[in-house]
Amino acid sequence: MKMVVYSGYTSLLLALALAPFQGQAADKKVPTISVAKTEASGVASWQPAMGEGLAQMIITEMANLPNFKVLESVALDDLRAERALGESGEVAQSESVKKGQWKGADYTFKSTVTRFGSKEQNIGGGGVPVPTPFGIGGGHFGVHKTENEVQIDWRIIDNASREIVQGATGRAVGVEKGTGFNFGTWGGGGFSNNREFMDSALGKATMKALAQIIDKVKTLDIGPGSRTLNNESQAAQSAAALRNVKGVVKLVDGTEIWVSLGANSGFAKGDKIKIYQPIEKKNKKGEVVATTYEPVAEIILTKVQKDKSMGTYTGSSKIAEDFVAADAAVDIENAQ
Repeated sequence: MKMVVYSGYTSLLLALALAPFQGQAADKKVPTISVAKTEASGVASWQPAMGEGLAQMIITEMANLPNFKVLESVALDDLRAERALGESGEVAQSESVKKGQWKGADYTFKSTVTRFGSKEQNIGGGGVPVPTPFGIGGGHFGVHKTENEVQIDWRIIDNASREIVQGATGRAVGVEKGTGFNFGTWGGGGFSNNREFMDSALGKATMKALAQIIDKVKTLDIGPGSRTLNNESQAAQSAAALRNVKGVVKLVDGTEIWVSLGANSGFAKGDKIKIYQPIEKKNKKGEVVATTYEPVAEIILTKVQKDKSMGTYTGSSKIAEDFVAADAAVDIENAQ
């Protein structure tokens, strides 16, 4: 009984200790990445499925990593065919896939096979006599030793800037001794769905190289790419321009202050609004030469509608209708 209580208490403490870190992980934006078909450099062109086959294997492994969100890249024709069903009317418009809904990738994973093959060594095959119960026979024996090697160079590229991400490059080498693979009997198709290849030493060498790549990629701490950062910057600039406006106090109802700034001007619940008392500067003729703004209060919006918002104020300053209201982060002198 004591052990059960202790275990539960320990689990509770562990959960409380990890909670802040789990919250940070949940808040972090995971970048998107697509996997390009693998190319072959200096490797025989007898395998047309190499590029797509290896890319399929990489996608399978990378899809399980928490630091990237993998977007489909080799089955695009299948996805387009699904969209075409809606465009042709065979699928109801309410359930069809619309053009322009695909997500864009921050990065592209690029890989090139620079070594892919087997090297065989014959030991004792040059005429060593075979002993028999009747003496030395006329046969000969030979030991065949095959070494299979797969070498893959890889890198991650920022799609918007074309820059290769620092630290996100490498060369993986997989070596396996044993029976190679007879591509003379290859029936086509991808590597991952061919059991004979996967069971061969060359297939195992391929998986070793891929495992090295995945071990490296899963340690990368890469934020959103230039594409996402540029979009966020443009959105922030547009929002800032939208909120760079002056409003007025429309109603003072006890502690509730209603202002003429709402969702149409980019405001949301939780935003801070400063209230200013306008002071007119007049000359001797009574003409208003300038208007200055004296800050008197700050409210936090708790209710936001399209053209107005409300916040609660509990301070001692007097707020009146037609006082000026503006985003707390905006210089009131520059507001429109």
